[in-house]
Amino acid sequence: MKNIFNTYSRHLIKTSFVISAMVWTVMLFLDFSVTLVLELENISAEKDFFTIFSVLLYEQPSKGMQYLESSMLIGTLIALSTFNKQGNLVFLRSAGFSPIKIVLVSGLGPIIFSFMLIFFDETMFLDLSKKSKLLNQPFDSSEEVQWEITDKNLIGLKRINELEVRAIQVIEFDNQQRISFSDNYFEGNLENGELYITDSNAQKIFDFPSSFFLSSNTLENSSLYSLLSLRKTYLSGNDLQKIDSLIYAKLFLPISIIAIIFLAGSLMFDSTRSSGVGRQIILGISIGFIYDLVKDLSIASFLTYQLSMAIAYLLPITILIGIGAYRFQKI
Repeated sequence: MKNIFNTYSRHLIKTSFVISAMVWTVMLFLDFSVTLVLELENISAEKDFFTIFSVLLYEQPSKGMQYLESSMLIGTLIALSTFNKQGNLVFLRSAGFSPIKIVLVSGLGPIIFSFMLIFFDETMFLDLSKKSKLLNQPFDSSEEVQWEITDKNLIGLKRINELEVRAIQVIEFDNQQRISFSDNYFEGNLENGELYITDSNAQKIFDFPSSFFLSSNTLENSSLYSLLSLRKTYLSGNDLQKIDSLIYAKLFLPISIIAIIFLAGSLMFDSTRSSGVGRQIILGISIGFIYDLVKDLSIASFLTYQLSMAIAYLLPITILIGIGAYRFQKI
């Protein structure tokens, strides 16, 4: 029996690995194609087709990490449904192998592929994404306005680079939280935790938390090692919450994939006479989307109330594993 399972397990791991890789590649290609078509309207004498193509090509691998969970889930379900059609799942169960063991073995292929992509993202994809931003910087005239509350000031600005800013807006409030002063400045510099206004006759300086010196896009495109290093330099609770959220997102990504596969895999062992395999796959994918919504809600809530971000990521995973364990007990 052990030799039988080893033979089937190797085949199942290889099949789920290949299918998951194909699903992720297809999703990546579709996203690239749609984005390229939308960006073609921005072609000009300065920004030709080759520039647009290069910018999108460099950023696409890192951008594709957002499809990792869903593509691994779909790949596993397709592999299991193929085995189910061939009668292999029924054979393995009749040979005494539990559904949980079969699902976990089938998830090894996607997990191995996920670790490969995570490694490449940390060592290669993020660098390519940064290169994409450098290529696009001369043509990017729509910088995101960043707003930050410090003491009694609400200040917004647009970043030119890590040190220079422009379009600065300053709103000052009194003790009754009413607007007492507002002004606009053309440009300034960020340095040593302070904002220096450079286009004013009177030198004006405003204090800022450290996280303001790194935009959200910059933090999101930072490697795990960079985030861990940044965390040691930040003292504000808001800063730590933002960085912790990104750190735990990377750390819990493989566990999140396992939890989704664990729950959705139980659908493959329902009675296929009453419901087709296609319906089971659709239900499994729906579970993945619902999980994403629950996870986003959990993260947003814990960020708002300044609670532990580790619990914010573990809570949805625990719910999935609990529901999956309950379903497997009913099989």
